[in-house]
Amino acid sequence: MNRESLSVLVLEPNPLQSSLIRLALTRNRINPIICDEPAALRQHLLNHRPDVLLIDTYLPGQNGLELVDALQAEVLLQRTKVFFISSMGYPEIVSKAAKLGASGFLVKPIDPDVLVSRILKSFN
Repeated sequence: MNRESLSVLVLEPNPLQSSLIRLALTRNRINPIICDEPAALRQHLLNHRPDVLLIDTYLPGQNGLELVDALQAEVLLQRTKVFFISSMGYPEIVSKAAKLGASGFLVKPIDPDVLVSRILKSFN
């Protein structure tokens, strides 16, 4: 896949983290799509059909793992790779992400080079 055509939908509630992720993707010629609210995620998925969803496990008032599970049941992630990010890399959280078919799990603070590398490797 050509990285210029690659789109990553980012749902990260922390504005600073979201900006850093956007910068890392943009600098690597990957198209970031920022979603500010969990309630808007479904519409973003329908409107943009991203290649990757990068989502925090803990969202305001919602569990990112449960949200992804619901979106998969609605078949909204059929062609979208899911990467979870979290400040807590506990084995049970990583295991739940793996059971949901996650393509990756990154622990904050996120190294921008690692983030981009893992996303690109998931398409090889």
